[in-house]
Amino acid sequence: MVSLDNSWMPSAMVESETQGEAPFGFTPVRLVAQRIVMDIIEPTKLENSEDWKIIISELKKWGQVPNPETLSIISTKNTERGLSVNLESDGIIWIAQFLPWGSDGRLQSRVANSHSEMNIPSGGYSWNSSDIIILRKSLKYEQNVGEKLHESLTESNFEDSKSILNEAGKKLGLYHSSIESARITPVDQQRWNKRLMKLEEILKSNTIWRAPFTRDTPCVLSLGDVRFDDFLIKENGLFSLSINPPRLADGLFKDECEFPAIRDFACLMHDLSRIYHKSNSNMDIVLLRKSLIDGWISTAPEKWCSSNAFYAHKGGLVIWEYEQSLLDVLEAFARQSGAPEPAVSIISKVIPFQKKMYSNRSPAAIAFVSFFLGIITIYHQTPTTLSELLMPVFCITVGIAGFYLYRKASPSPTKPITHF
Repeated sequence: MVSLDNSWMPSAMVESETQGEAPFGFTPVRLVAQRIVMDIIEPTKLENSEDWKIIISELKKWGQVPNPETLSIISTKNTERGLSVNLESDGIIWIAQFLPWGSDGRLQSRVANSHSEMNIPSGGYSWNSSDIIILRKSLKYEQNVGEKLHESLTESNFEDSKSILNEAGKKLGLYHSSIESARITPVDQQRWNKRLMKLEEILKSNTIWRAPFTRDTPCVLSLGDVRFDDFLIKENGLFSLSINPPRLADGLFKDECEFPAIRDFACLMHDLSRIYHKSNSNMDIVLLRKSLIDGWISTAPEKWCSSNAFYAHKGGLVIWEYEQSLLDVLEAFARQSGAPEPAVSIISKVIPFQKKMYSNRSPAAIAFVSFFLGIITIYHQTPTTLSELLMPVFCITVGIAGFYLYRKASPSPTKPITHF
């Protein structure tokens, strides 16, 4: 194994015998815990350029990668998403990020269709259609946005926090605008709900949440996990969004579906909740969330961030925040790192939140019946006098008003679920 402590490995999982395959220079490892299994591959040895040549010998190259003949290893370190290696080749510093649990197979498409201002991998190596290593030229930057946001929240600097959130939302929206013409498939409602069901079963959760998703949330080349640490502040002060390796939960619970743009945004919104919780900020979270939302909708495709996409009665933003909370708990379970906040608090509020939404159905039911009666009355007997017209018009009016009230009763996306 690599001569590192492998601190990214989930501590609650143990190595088990595996018959899995791995390319030359890698070792297959199966990690198991109660109700979860994860297969990974690790480089067997990585100390010098000769080891690097062995590692890439059976991998398929894509994009621009460093010349292995002039390559030298500068340093290696573990991150929570796997091994990261600093390389030098022909006077250029490279960062190689290993993906122990692979990728969803769409990373190269994201790179090819990303906005020009993004910090994307220059190339990489894949095996069996899964990305194993991604490489990028080292980018000079002042700070990552996650650190800056935490500082501004801790210091209760409201204007700076709003500005950071708004700019980060805009950058994410620019990515979504850049992929709008690349690949779009219909809403995958059945698989999304099935995914939630499986997560709830694995975690033995007492919550059940299924939603009839709106057509304004089609599947796109979504980024997956998006966090403020993925945004870098360059020397000119501009933000740059990075495409980074997938999170541990993506290895513990493999995706069997694609996702909508609002799921990317929910990842970022959930990360705001994490940083806000850690900072113990006393600022109004509703106003902070609004700044992030305003930033995203100012640059993202109009339909993907429409009021229908945010509409809580059809999933909206909140159901994807719930999914992110479940994934946080799954990772904490694998790492034995204790109850993750604010994920646990969010999940605890799901049942009261659902009861509130169910109670909203009363005006909708009255509206439907009233509207239906009005239409049926006109259909069966065309009104010939004003008095005959009054009752069906009244019923239709009540129906329309009821539908309007039902929609207005949908919880606002600016308000976190913990505030209901």
